[in-house]
Amino acid sequence: MKMYQSVDYIQQAEKIALYKLHQQANEPEHTHNFIELVYICQGAGYHQVNGKSFAVQRGDFLFMNVGDRHAFEIQKNMQYMNILLDPEFLSNRLQATESASDFLPLKLFQEFKSSLANPSPHVTFRGKNMIEVEQLLETMYAEYCGKKSGYLAMLHGYATLLLTRMLRSMQENLHNSELRTAYHMLPQLLSYIEEHYAGHITLNDLARESFYSPYYLSKMFKDCLGFTFTEYVHDVRLREAKRMLLETKDSVESIGRSVGYEDKTQFFRLFKQTIGMTPQQLRKQM
Repeated sequence: MKMYQSVDYIQQAEKIALYKLHQQANEPEHTHNFIELVYICQGAGYHQVNGKSFAVQRGDFLFMNVGDRHAFEIQKNMQYMNILLDPEFLSNRLQATESASDFLPLKLFQEFKSSLANPSPHVTFRGKNMIEVEQLLETMYAEYCGKKSGYLAMLHGYATLLLTRMLRSMQENLHNSELRTAYHMLPQLLSYIEEHYAGHITLNDLARESFYSPYYLSKMFKDCLGFTFTEYVHDVRLREAKRMLLETKDSVESIGRSVGYEDKTQFFRLFKQTIGMTPQQLRKQM
């Protein structure tokens, strides 16, 4: 398998190179010691990365890290833009900033590489986003070819913007995937709460039950239900308290304890805040 070297494609002083390519034949598997971004401008085919195949067409953006193995299988004449980056193009920029947070793309991408199941990020832009990304790439290409005063600083800025757009899209896709997983989990989790709400139930209890982290579950509740975990538990308890107040003759204090509130003051406060009246006022309406 061939390994492409940065010295053959990237000027050492620039540490970045942009190429427009028209691919008519398959590209055999290869690897390289630089970072490669590929944007599909036209045509279609398959892109294989580290043994996994992705169908690609216009609007698809691919990121190959140093050492990734990849190949192209062309179905239709494919035109694409290559952005080749020496790793120092990013790392030098990062070291020059006062804070790592000043250059988010590298930091975010490193975090994302470790969390993605896919061997290589594959971002798809469509509609308005696709047009904007293509305009950005054309601007980058013109800047690279023109090599006017300050062009490298401009290319740093454009590369930052491009990577940020990719990462935001990747985060959105991952978030949507997590939400789909969460919706499948919700019935089981809500059932667990319905069975244990009267006890001292915590997010850690739910985490042990579901094998997900408390942080993930907390975010899932907020995203899927619009409630925090604690708010949802209170809602379940207070709905049951309301039912018992209307359907039984149990004392208010007894009902509060039976739904999980040992503190009578807290029960009264939350009940009025949620139901809009005190437990006694609700009973008087019967």
